[in-house]
Amino acid sequence: MRSHHRVAAVAASFALAGAGLLGVASPAAASAAGLSCANPKPLVGSAGHHGASISCTGGAFTEFIDCNKPGYGTYRHFGNRAVSGGTSTTWCDIGADVTTVGVTAS
Repeated sequence: MRSHHRVAAVAASFALAGAGLLGVASPAAASAAGLSCANPKPLVGSAGHHGASISCTGGAFTEFIDCNKPGYGTYRHFGNRAVSGGTSTTWCDIGADVTTVGVTAS
């Protein structure tokens, strides 16, 4: 399986399995050539805000999540840049839900 298809499948699984998640990542949004990523992990912060973390190998990467907040719409947040084997974590604002999880090579 090509890595960008694997990441898209992982993002889709995350979206279906995670609490509060509304959608799935498209293959174009989740593609990151050369990266092999684990399943994203849904996160819930102390104030009830939602986020995700992901670990990848094969190069440096940055996670992104699309968040949807009622009355505001959808926006994108980027996590920390991580090296191969590391973890990138991203959070939505309070009151928003994660709708897409993806990575980009950096």
